[in-house]
This record gives sequence, structure tokens and C-alpha cells, in this order.
Amino acid sequence: MSTNYNDKRNFERVDIHGFIADIADGSFVFDGTLEDISIDGFRINNVPQKLQLKAKKYNVVVSGHQENFKIVVVPRWVKKNRDNGYQEVGFKILNPSWNWIGFVKEIIPEEETEDLWG
Repeated sequence: MSTNYNDKRNFERVDIHGFIADIADGSFVFDGTLEDISIDGFRINNVPQKLQLKAKKYNVVVSGHQENFKIVVVPRWVKKNRDNGYQEVGFKILNPSWNWIGFVKEIIPEEETEDLWG
């Protein structure tokens, strides 16, 4: 997995606070902190390195501020923190739901949405 997808993104990411993500690998569920989002992806920090990211698809539940989203994702990049046993992971969303798209649209600053939504 590459460690830099910034120049290949279709949509800008926006910082977000107060959301967690539970990542299911088929055997266990690992949690992390949602750091930024876009229509087709997001970055999760503080994910235990026990999550090896060997599967091709993962089920993630994003929750916070009385919102919940069930999302199927694929990992795009991983940055391991050798000091604390955690990692940061960038995910691409497969087939984002209309609920997710609407949620992201509400968060993206208005000047950025003009290009995306017309």
C-alpha cells in the first residue's frame, strides 16, 4: 500500500471532530478516531496495529453527534506509529450511500461545494 494518495483524490477532505470509527475485520472490531472525511474516503487515527489490514474490504461503522453510518471500505494507505502501537489509515469508500453524501455535503464549507454540486 502506498503512503501518499493526496494527489490522487477525487474530492477534498475536511477535518472532522467528535466521531469514532469501528472497523470489523471478520474476527475482531477495532476502534479509531475519525480525522477527516470526503465523499469517497476518510482517515482514521489511533487504530491499533493489531489490525493487520490483510483483507480487501472492511465494514466500518462511523458514529458521533447522534449520527451513524455503516460503510464498506478498502484501505488505501497506512502510516504506523512505532512509538505507541497505533496506526493511521486512509480508506476509500465503496459505493457511498446518499445519507453519507448528504452528511459530507453539510460539513464541507459552502465555497467548496459550489464546484462539487453546481
